[in-house]
Amino acid sequence: MTSAGDGEPRHHILSVLVENKAGVLARVAGLFSRRGFNIFSLAVAPTNDERFSRLTIVVDVESAPLEQIVQQLDKLVNVVSISQLAPEAAVERELVLATV
Repeated sequence: MTSAGDGEPRHHILSVLVENKAGVLARVAGLFSRRGFNIFSLAVAPTNDERFSRLTIVVDVESAPLEQIVQQLDKLVNVVSISQLAPEAAVERELVLATV
């Protein structure tokens, strides 16, 4: 997750706790689309509390500053909390599902 040789992370990793309601994912994705922010990766999963879901969003650093992304997300009604994950402490995995 580093740029070629400079040691700086290329992505912001955000963990966003949202209300588990219909249309919340569409609102979040729409916000990124309207603002021209590039989403590198997006994962959604329920939490132990069925009232909430957690979105893990990886955003390209060059498309938008972190502060602007957090401010825009915080304005959405269904967003409960936002936290940034440290890129160097993150574990990334890829999964491929192929049918033959």
